[in-house]
Amino acid sequence: MTEHISTSRIKHFCVRALPVEELATIAGHLGTCSTCLKQLTKTLRSRRGSAPLKFTLAPEFWFRHEHVDNEQLVSLADNTLDPTEREIIDIHLKVCGSCREDVRSFIAFRQKIETELRVRNEPRTQNALHGQARHWNWWQGLGRKPVYAFAAVILIAIALAIALMVFRNRTSVFEAWKGPPPQTSPKPSPRGNGAETAASPTTTPPNNESASTSPKPTIEPSPKRTIENPAPQIENSAVVALNDGRSTITLNKDGTVTGLDDVPPETKRDVATALVAEKIEPPAVLNSLAPESTTLRGIGNKGAPFTLVSPGRTVIIENSPVFKWEQLSGASAYRVYVLDSRGRQAAKSEDLSSAINEWKPSAPLDRGNIYSWVVIAVVDGKEIVSPGAAAPAMKFQVLSADDLQKLDQLKLTRSHLVLGVFYAKVGLLGEAEREFQELASLNPDDKVAKKLLRSVRLVRGATR
Repeated sequence: MTEHISTSRIKHFCVRALPVEELATIAGHLGTCSTCLKQLTKTLRSRRGSAPLKFTLAPEFWFRHEHVDNEQLVSLADNTLDPTEREIIDIHLKVCGSCREDVRSFIAFRQKIETELRVRNEPRTQNALHGQARHWNWWQGLGRKPVYAFAAVILIAIALAIALMVFRNRTSVFEAWKGPPPQTSPKPSPRGNGAETAASPTTTPPNNESASTSPKPTIEPSPKRTIENPAPQIENSAVVALNDGRSTITLNKDGTVTGLDDVPPETKRDVATALVAEKIEPPAVLNSLAPESTTLRGIGNKGAPFTLVSPGRTVIIENSPVFKWEQLSGASAYRVYVLDSRGRQAAKSEDLSSAINEWKPSAPLDRGNIYSWVVIAVVDGKEIVSPGAAAPAMKFQVLSADDLQKLDQLKLTRSHLVLGVFYAKVGLLGEAEREFQELASLNPDDKVAKKLLRSVRLVRGATR
């Protein structure tokens, strides 16, 4: 890039409102152009006011949120990424331990499959090896074409469903065979010329008792495995087993969950639902926190002249939160207003110094309610409101008293899975992501733990 960067692009660069390729190009230009670097410094100072300037051009900082998706994992393992995308991923992996673990696990899984295929194919003829190679290349092709891979997964799922039905039918036959046989006539019935035929299958009561008397056979609770009874008892086996630090949580084939004896039934059902679905559903409270207009923001600028940092579009545990915002250049004072869901004033700050960019109300907010908040900056005697009238409202909800009590009880379990599911259900997405990160660390090779972590990250990302 030989031309200087325009002021508007500098501003977009400061808030990362440009494509990744353009951000990288501008960052490279800033490293060689002192004029544009001065313009960037001036723009940043105008956004932050008198606060110390902190800025880095390190690529690790700019690509820290560029997480590796499933398609990139396949391309990375196949070494088919273009050089630019590979360079970005390598930079991100330096600072993201979660993605490093995903890449390591996926490549290890692929190598394990390749090793097993080679071992199985060694005794085969050359033609068999050639046919197996074609099948493996076909699977690799599915990895590069997600649409075909999805169709293959559907076909495999149908085949597994049919196999499961056959297995259940055979199990039913086996259970019927395992039970006590009906009592039949022990002696064959002679029929002329000394010939004998098979005993009649009609059930007859023993010891010449009347037909109305019910027999009382001896029933053993569980048959032992002997030469006469070689088949063992069939039990439900685990389909998911997760190390939760203090214990192992298991999801059985019948949908029951074990390892959560000290968890309320409602939470246990939520955990089972999450394990079966292998994902976290967006909590209902997010619909109530979606952006919409607010009453007080009708005055002032229409945009967002300065940024409100937190809290915003989430659920918080503390009912006396600390409100934080970025300072506005030239502001002589700030005022903070907190509004309830009907637009009525719930809290208000005094005139705050221009050197202050955070405030905590003296009285706690009511639990379970949804609030929005604005900050008014006074510049040259004029009031500038953020968010402006055209910008989305900054909303949040305070965790209800009932949910807080449930949370205090669930913390005693020290279960990452239980706490993660509960946090996600009530809208505490940051806390949920932290718990699922711990769960994934304890189960580095388990796909269900990774899917739960990835799904809560997707839900959290959609709210930002």
